[in-house]
Order: sequence, then structure tokens, then C-alpha cells
Amino acid sequence: MGKRWVMALLFGVAVLTYAIAWRSAVSAEPSFAGKRLSSWLDELCEFDSLRQQTKGTNQIAAIRAIGTNAIPWLLRELHQSGGRGNLLRFRLNQFLEKQTLIQWRVRDAYYRDYRATVGFKALGEIAQPAILELLTMVEANPAFVPGALAGIGRPAVPALMQCVTNTRPYTNQLGVYAAIPGNTISALFNATSLGNFSKADTGIFLPAIQAWAIQTTNMPAQSKAQFFLEHYSGLPD
Repeated sequence: MGKRWVMALLFGVAVLTYAIAWRSAVSAEPSFAGKRLSSWLDELCEFDSLRQQTKGTNQIAAIRAIGTNAIPWLLRELHQSGGRGNLLRFRLNQFLEKQTLIQWRVRDAYYRDYRATVGFKALGEIAQPAILELLTMVEANPAFVPGALAGIGRPAVPALMQCVTNTRPYTNQLGVYAAIPGNTISALFNATSLGNFSKADTGIFLPAIQAWAIQTTNMPAQSKAQFFLEHYSGLPD
């Protein structure tokens, strides 16, 4: 019985700690038309694909109306995802799944990263002041930061060039490889197909992409580079 009480007390402290942090984050979150930025982004994320998200004109207009005030919150979302915070969210959701009274659930790190990236894409060039900070974050979050940079568009070209040539190694089930170049190439393709870049804009990246396409030590980057080159002619001018 004593051990159960200790566990219940520790869990209560964890819930209280998260509640305080959540309340602080909400108070610092910008809003428009009486709706928080996260709510506008949630609505935009409900669209099934990146191309469909461009149809969320009301949501995009609201996010752009918030403007540069959205940047600190979006950067904080990318910074805080993962690690111990994500473990706490996982434990809280486990507890919440065991009851039916409270329907609310904590968003996981993947969703928060994705939502923040969608926010930068919605802002586009308005988010230019975030480029340097995003570039410092890319090695810690190689899965999402390249997409955020590509969503900003032309002002992020120098930062994206650094990403395409970044060879920091990562290890996962695929082995050891440089994750940032391949993810950046995919982000550039998506951004160009959606109109954030034109072919002329992406032309500067072609030599680096061609080099990744013919090397044989980083297979994820090679496949993404080959896909980019194979479909380059079909991208909008």
C-alpha cells in the first residue's frame, strides 16, 4: 500500500508540473480572432496532405495575421519536443487512456514538430527572422527543421545549402548515414512543387543534388536525390 501511495504522489507531481508548464505555454501563445495559434494550426493539420493544406486559406490567413509573433512559439515547439518531456506526455496519455471521464489527450512530440513545421510553411517569407535559429536546431531535429526552412522559401536558400552539404552521421535501423541532406532534398522538392520555390530558385542546389545521386555510401540521400532529378522536369516553372 505504501508503494502505491508513493507512486500516486509522484504521478500527481508529474501531472501538476506538466499542468504548470502547459499553462505557462498557453499564456505565451499568440492568438488571432479569439483563437490560439495552436488551434489554427490544428485545423490546418487536419488536411490530408501538404497540397490540401494550401486550401486552408482561412487558417493560413489567420497565421499570417499573427505574423512574426508566431515565431517564438513555433521555435519553442520544435525545441521542446522529444526527450523527458515526451516521456512525461506518453505516461500522461497512458493514464488518461485508462479512464473515460476526461477525453483530452497530450499531443506527442511528432505531432508538435509537424504542426510547427506547418506553421512555418504557412508564414512563408514572413518567418525569415527564424532562419538563423532554425539552422542551429537542424542537427538536433533533422527530420523537421529542413521542412520548416524550405517552407520559408527564398530567404532560406543559404541555410538550405548548408543543410544539403551537412554530412553529420546519424544511426538508426538503416545503419549510419547523413540524414540532413536527404531530408533537405525532399523538403526542397515539396516546396518547389507547392510553389514556394521555382525551378530557377532550386537550380542552385542541382550540383549538390547530382553529387548525392551518384554516391553510394549514403543510400537514403541517393534515393531522394535521384527522385528529385527524375521528377525535376515536371516541377512548376
